[in-house]
Amino acid sequence: MTAAGTGDELDTLRIRAEQALQRDLPKDHVRGLLEALAVRAVEGSPEACFANRHLAEMLLEDSPWRAALHLRRLLRSCPEDDAGHALMGLSQALQANYRMAVASFRRAVAISPANPWYHHNLGHLLDVALARPQDAVTHLQRAFRAQPSQEEVGASFAQCLGRLGRCAEGIEIVGALLQRHPRHAELLALKGWLERGAPANARGPSVLSRAQTQSPRSRPEPSDESRKVIRAGLSKLGRPPAHVDEALRAWTSYVAASAGTVTADRPTVAALDYIAARRLGRRVTQKHLALEHDVTPHALSARYSRIRLQLLKA
Repeated sequence: MTAAGTGDELDTLRIRAEQALQRDLPKDHVRGLLEALAVRAVEGSPEACFANRHLAEMLLEDSPWRAALHLRRLLRSCPEDDAGHALMGLSQALQANYRMAVASFRRAVAISPANPWYHHNLGHLLDVALARPQDAVTHLQRAFRAQPSQEEVGASFAQCLGRLGRCAEGIEIVGALLQRHPRHAELLALKGWLERGAPANARGPSVLSRAQTQSPRSRPEPSDESRKVIRAGLSKLGRPPAHVDEALRAWTSYVAASAGTVTADRPTVAALDYIAARRLGRRVTQKHLALEHDVTPHALSARYSRIRLQLLKA
């Protein structure tokens, strides 16, 4: 049961929690502030969504079950939050609840069908955890088409093809990846498995991953148009050049992790503004920045969470 706080109390708690996150204060301290905010805020309010999202992110590694509780509260109020569904998928996968993890990633894919990371994790769960390569192959193919140079994505697709008896196609994919990474041990092992006909009693190397790890050489360049939007939006608010450059660096990394399928809308610019402020040690709250960018605090917080989820950065 929540004990609703006054508007001023909630504003103060949220500001203190945001500042604690920004300053990377001890996790126990930050968690205490977020839990206090979650208890006092009305369910479904921007403050409650903010608290539950950040609590889930903090708890995901060490206590995925508790993270899932906060994500349920978040998703009851924000069912269209694709990052929230993806986080739920990760929490369920960490608990070996693979069918529930698949259901969560299906929801994330339905909301954000162009996100290759969601397709990759959904496909990998279907293939490896549920032994359903025939259902997985379409998702893994979409992820591979978006990031053909990324070795983990290609390996997952090739392994799935092997399980479907399409070893020649898998060997071709792995061979192309090995041209760029000739000493990659897992790719070499996968190639050998495929060349032996992908025997069922010997699985190809596979790790259920949460995100893609890209070589800098394979990262696509962010679009000039989006960079102009970001630069213009931040310059209009008087951000100094160092701040703008930091936001653009975060955008470059985000585009790389997203296979260049994202565009810089206003909530994204606001989230990048917040990321730059955190990295440069500037004390500012999401609520204040949302007002400056003329977006809702929830839109900023959700987009910020999506970017963090892609990059897996605290």
